Amino acid sequence: MNRLRIQNRAHANTTGLGLLTLLAFSGTLLGGCETPDNRMSWTTLQEMEAEQVLSEPIVVETSQLNVTELQPYTVGPRDVLALTMVGLSAEDLYAEKTITVRVHGDGTIALPMVGKIDVGGRTLAEIEQAVYDAHVPQYVKALAVYAQLTGPESTTVVLSGAVVTPGPVTLPRNERNVLYALARGGLDALSGSTVTVRPINPDDPELAYDLTCINDLRRALSAPPLRSGDMLVVAPAENSVIYTTGLLNAPGPISVPRGGSMSLVRAVSAAGGLLDFLNPEEATLWRRLPNGEQARVRIELDDIMNGESADIALLPGDVLDVPHTGKTRFRQWFAENIVIGPFGVTAVYDPVADYRARIISDRDDDDAIFRRTLLQSLGSGIPNIVIPPVVP
Repeated sequence: MNRLRIQNRAHANTTGLGLLTLLAFSGTLLGGCETPDNRMSWTTLQEMEAEQVLSEPIVVETSQLNVTELQPYTVGPRDVLALTMVGLSAEDLYAEKTITVRVHGDGTIALPMVGKIDVGGRTLAEIEQAVYDAHVPQYVKALAVYAQLTGPESTTVVLSGAVVTPGPVTLPRNERNVLYALARGGLDALSGSTVTVRPINPDDPELAYDLTCINDLRRALSAPPLRSGDMLVVAPAENSVIYTTGLLNAPGPISVPRGGSMSLVRAVSAAGGLLDFLNPEEATLWRRLPNGEQARVRIELDDIMNGESADIALLPGDVLDVPHTGKTRFRQWFAENIVIGPFGVTAVYDPVADYRARIISDRDDDDAIFRRTLLQSLGSGIPNIVIPPVVP
């Protein structure tokens, strides 16, 4: 068996001192191989996010918002109205007479006795009052009018993407906006996150709205009415997760509510906690800023987990990496190869077999560099203590 076991019994003091010297030398060597840290601080990240939010505000005046649910239908050109009137006949005051008319391009309708009546932009109740005023008292003494919209002029847009029923959708005049179009087409089970309006007119720009952003909803309500032929493309919602990797017991994606957040302590707990005995002191947070820039942030993990610093909020799409450092690699090697017992210190390590395995695998990753560095320290640091002389 090629495994090298050094039992410190008769020479516990000498060998123990040699091993401690070797371990201290290896730790110093590993610490000296650290690369420069170019990560930003958490405070710097918060300042950058605040500047980007404040530098690009979306301001929409309340007077521009047309909340169609609170407004009755207003008549416009090419709408068809059915006017039912009672009281036009002198012989039978209760006889009903229904007249079907179409609204002209100038917003007027023409009736037999009174001529043109302006109805454009008026509600059905206002049209009833206008027809009444046109007849009473000049033509009749009393009149009851009931106006009904039988053929509203509609707009047809096309839905595609993450909708239940893609294809053409017909919208009445007062519902020619993105929200009503999506309500008629239906979002899929995942719910769309972004809708892009591609106008039929090539000179008009494309407009994109985030359905989870209140400012974008205001923009959608205040935007010009949709035209026939416009296309609405709904992008499916991305998975709302936080990604964890590194020195965790169960790294991987963690689901969070869309638009919500999760504290760093809870994310570490959801990933199974930190690996035992390694005690990582720092972490790296990857976050995409509103302008698309990818930020790389240093997180003082040890201070947060011990309650010395305030917990931070992780957002969907963040990547939390708990990487190896020189200290954690040294602790891992120590736990795997050094056993401290009641009779002394035992080192279980076969540098020759490890070196041969690395040559065969021909790997050049961080772990291989660490092993080879440690092998060099074993061979050149204290060879008489760890590596016995070769006996012919």
